[in-house]
Amino acid sequence: MDKNIQLFCDTDDTGKITRMLSGERIIPVSTYRHFFMIDKKEQANLDKYRIENGELKQIEGTTLIEVESPNPSTEEQLADVKKQLADMQKKLEELSTPTVPEEPTEETPTETSTEPTN
Repeated sequence: MDKNIQLFCDTDDTGKITRMLSGERIIPVSTYRHFFMIDKKEQANLDKYRIENGELKQIEGTTLIEVESPNPSTEEQLADVKKQLADMQKKLEELSTPTVPEEPTEETPTETSTEPTN
């Protein structure tokens, strides 16, 4: 993911973000203590980050929310199409597998003539 989002923020003494402004093309109207270039995943999960030694760090033990790109790259689109194609081919193979008909067993009734003989 491209780090094309600007993050301006202030923190408390523990590094917790207390005030922030983020976006792709923003101009802050007040001053902030920290500035970072981040991606969409980091922006969506800012509550799971702290500032430590001037760096944006994920808090240990937190799980980040995945963010899908609204405009996937050509490589990502190709990989997705190939996966869909493989899934469809697998389903087609399952559907087109010929089945062997069962042969009648001894218990299967056979037709007999019921006409009276004279």
